Parts: sequence; C-alpha cells; structure tokens
Amino acid sequence: MFRQHTSLACWIIFGLVLRLVLIPFTSHSDTRGHYLGAYFIVQKGALFSLYDYISRLPADNPINQIYGPQFLVYSPVTYWFHAAVLLLEKPFFPLSLYEKLVIDYGTAVSSPGYWFLQYLLKTPYLIVDIGCLFLLLKLVDRPKWTWVTGLWALNLPLIYSAYMMGQFDILIIFFWLLALFFIKQHRPSVAAVAVGLSAGFKPFGLFFLPLLPGSMFKNTLVGGVTYLAVISPYLYSLGYRQSALIAQQSDKMLFAKIWGLPVFILLLGLLYLYRLIKKTRFTWELLALPLLFFYSVTHYHPQWFSWISPFLILLLLNYPRLRFPVICLVLLNIFIIFSFDYTLNFGLFGIRYELFTHQEALISLIRTAIASTSAYLIYSLYHHAPAQK
Repeated sequence: MFRQHTSLACWIIFGLVLRLVLIPFTSHSDTRGHYLGAYFIVQKGALFSLYDYISRLPADNPINQIYGPQFLVYSPVTYWFHAAVLLLEKPFFPLSLYEKLVIDYGTAVSSPGYWFLQYLLKTPYLIVDIGCLFLLLKLVDRPKWTWVTGLWALNLPLIYSAYMMGQFDILIIFFWLLALFFIKQHRPSVAAVAVGLSAGFKPFGLFFLPLLPGSMFKNTLVGGVTYLAVISPYLYSLGYRQSALIAQQSDKMLFAKIWGLPVFILLLGLLYLYRLIKKTRFTWELLALPLLFFYSVTHYHPQWFSWISPFLILLLLNYPRLRFPVICLVLLNIFIIFSFDYTLNFGLFGIRYELFTHQEALISLIRTAIASTSAYLIYSLYHHAPAQK
C-alpha cells in the first residue's frame, strides 16, 4: 500500500510540474476569447446581455472591429465559469494587461508579466484536472490506480488542449467522468443531469443521453431539460440564437455525407437503434462510440481530441489487445495537430514554422488512418456490449 501511494504521489507531482512548466511558455490567442465573455460579465455587468454586448458597442470600437458581434459562440456555462475565475482572481488580476491582450495580442505576449497572466488564465484548469483524476480513480479497481495516475499525468491530448492552447474542454471531460461516477453509483438520472451540464459548455454530450442506463426517454428528457435550464436565460437574446445556440463549429459533424445523409448522424441513429432493439446493458464503452464516429468522419479541431482521452486510458487498462490501435490513434492525432497552421503547434512556443500545413495528400492519408483505426476500435467495442438479461 505504501509503495502504491508513493508511486501515485510521484506521478501526480510529475504531472503537476509538467503542466506548470508548459503554461508560461505556450500561448494561443483563443485564450483571450474564453475570458472575453467573462470580462463582459465581471467588468461590464453584462450577465444577461452577454451575447448582445459587442453588437451594442459603437462601430468604431476596437472590440467590435476585431471580433465582430457574433464572436461569443460558446454556451453560457463557459462564460459563467471563467467569470467566477475572474472574480476570485480580481484582487491580483492584471486587468490592464488582459485588456491589452484583447486588443493587441502580439504586443501583450511580449509585455512584462505576461507569464503571470498565463498562469492566472490556465491554472484554474489544474483544479478541474485533479477532479478528473479523482473521478477516474473511482471508476477502476485499486490495483490499477498507479497506471491510471501515470497515464493521466502523461495525458498528451489534455495537456495540449488545456495547458498549451488554454482551451476549456477539460471542463466537459469532468462532467462526463462525473456522469460515469454516478452511473457506477446506480444513479442514472443524476448522470443525465451531469451530461446536460456538460452541454452547457459544448452540446456534444447530448448525444450520450440515449446511451445511459435505464430509460432512453427519461435520460434524454432529464438531460435535455437540464441543458434548457442552463440556456433559458439567453433564449430571448438575438445574439445568442444567431451565434451560440447552434455554433458555427457544430456543422462540422454534418460535412461527410452519403446520398445526402450526414454520416455521423446516420451512425448515431444506428447505434441508438441497436441499443434499443438489442437492449444492450450499459457499459462505459458505449460512450466512446459516438466520439470514435465523430473523429472518423469530421475534420475536428485538434483540442476536441482531448474529449476521448479518459476513454482511451480505460481502453489501455482494460483491453490489452487494443493497446496498439489506441496508441496509434493518439500518435495520428499529433500529426493532425501539425497539419493545422503554425499557431496551433510551433506557434504556441512563439516559433513561426509550418511542418506540412499544405501537404493535402499526406493529411488525407493521416485522416484516413484515423478513420480506419477508429473503425477497428468501434468494431471491437461494438461486439463487447453485453445483452441485457
């Protein structure tokens, strides 16, 4: 027991140091956007006029000129969370430097104290990160805790997303793991609430609701009502309905089509029908399937790959024969990161260099490899789902 606790402590310290080292040396302009809505809430009192705030600014206002009236594309909980962070950090938050960051990213990055601002913007994710690890440990047996902690400490997709890019997708992961925890406690309705809250950041989690244990209708209703309760204060807002209710990024899942039918939606429909007709018993593997569908048929943003990271860790631990394709999937995603413009890879370190941004044929092959690897994992997990007795 002492030996395991020592190993756990070593991995936690290593993971913490790795994240803290990367935070000040990497930066992406998107970080300011997540906090911009929070800035409007805390500094301008725009809690309920959030999505219409920019459109009400004068046309010559720098914020209006740089971002445009439809810039705030995320669901409300995103900005509520970051507003809470700003309130807690208000006594020592360098407001003038952040305002410079909003207007002139290049100048702000080279300003004294920018490293400190980076810590203030990204460190709150560390608390959520620790919560994710705690929940993940609750999902596995004690003998596997060291492996879980080590793999989480080296969770490259999450490290890239949260601590290099400064993206908030870790918050979505937390609520998905919370849902799995409540499912293990035989509380599927509470799990549906957790999934509904995750949709308050990005709506993808709503696709999980029909797959939760128990009544598909009840879970979908509970999760859907939770999500509607979150967004209801903003449904009257024209800005919210135009920019965030159905965000521009959401249409990526509809691009791939067969005979005019969106492939992703078609695969999801087949999965729901399979669960309904075959009455499969719930296993956590079912929630990995929509994500694998998604990565197979969409040109996803690189930070979105972090969503599947806890499921990949569970796969590595529970399916030794699937370790090779899981590792391949992670490595292929790293290549995908380098296929984007330099600001999403070398540019995070301030280096202006592009590896193979314009190598369309190579990128197409990599995406094909991701699709085929995902298909193999889908096939393996599809046949794992046990029939309900």
